Amino acid sequence: MRTTLTALLLGLLSVVFFARDISNPRRYVFDEFQYVPSANALLTQSPNPNPEAPPLGKLMLAAGIKLFGDNPLGWRCMSAIFGALTLVGIFLWVRILADDYSLALFAAIFTLLDNFLFVFSRVAMMDIFLVAFMIWGLLALTAAVKLGSISAASRRAIFLFSGVMFGFSCASKWNGVDALGIAIAAAIVLLWLSKRSANPEIAAYAQHLRQAGTPCVAVSLLIVPVLAYSITFLPLLHSLHIPFSFRELGAMNLFIWRFHRAVVGNAFLIRPWYKWPLQYDPLRNLSYLVGNWYVMWAGLLALLICARRFGKSIPETLVVALYAGNLLQWAFTPQRCLFYYYYFPAALFLGVAIPLALRQLPERLFGVRLGFLVLLPAIVVFAYCYPRMAYLPQPFDCALGCWP
Repeated sequence: MRTTLTALLLGLLSVVFFARDISNPRRYVFDEFQYVPSANALLTQSPNPNPEAPPLGKLMLAAGIKLFGDNPLGWRCMSAIFGALTLVGIFLWVRILADDYSLALFAAIFTLLDNFLFVFSRVAMMDIFLVAFMIWGLLALTAAVKLGSISAASRRAIFLFSGVMFGFSCASKWNGVDALGIAIAAAIVLLWLSKRSANPEIAAYAQHLRQAGTPCVAVSLLIVPVLAYSITFLPLLHSLHIPFSFRELGAMNLFIWRFHRAVVGNAFLIRPWYKWPLQYDPLRNLSYLVGNWYVMWAGLLALLICARRFGKSIPETLVVALYAGNLLQWAFTPQRCLFYYYYFPAALFLGVAIPLALRQLPERLFGVRLGFLVLLPAIVVFAYCYPRMAYLPQPFDCALGCWP
């Protein structure tokens, strides 16, 4: 009951927090000029002006425009809702993964304060949909593997739901495939280790996989995501008055692939992926986006602490793998223009790594719970960044100091 109530409160309070003055600025922010016209085209059944991206995120924007009109509130309201869903998903995921309410709550708060979640919950871009569906896919997968008091039918249904979520994540942006790949690898490794390890935890998780049935797990993680991804193209094809066919679906995705291989992008905005973790300069034309310096850098230290238990503890192993997979994939992705905001999915796991790392440290320091001491600098940095990220008017935009 406490977990459910906390999740509901987190969702309600965060959506209110994200939606406050969400119409500021009233102009397009960064890549909104690409996605909002595409969402409007879906509503008016006009040619798609943004064929270089999968359609699901733009369908979400279209739903917001349908509800509130073609204005900044309509463009961005769904981002606020999915930002809240991301925060709730993080809380529930860590609650199940680590079986610790306090740790899950700290992870949610660090995630709320990481700056990435706040910025992307207030702009009409695809990244918040990518991340929200990814987290709910991880949540469902973790629940299906860890929860012991559910029936085989329920476990199979949860596995199938996780596959749908991963498919929808990829239908928002292609790099949703990173988390899906790690999920597939985790299931295979658990089954493999269960025959070679005496760890009762691994044996129990493998038993849950077998209870659902290996064929069901394989279908959930290999076939269902592809079907869920493909289904999202139906409204787009309908708006273009094109009947669905696998040939047309293949042609659309081949265009996306070729576009991202060839696009050069703005040279002044491009940042190589290996510089993202230590970025300190804000991306001014994207709501002054820069990761909360404290969460980003303390999170890297926390990852190193978590890495000490890699292979020994499932929560730490999974968080390190998810961060590394979502960051290092950019070393191999054949795309020339890389932007700092692509760091969002990887950076999300830094807020989880910090409370996980605290489990390996003393619980109290000078009589005060260490978690509260570690959280305080994150609050201070977020408060410093907030006026610019939220586009507060003068003089409040420089209430805590102006950025150059």
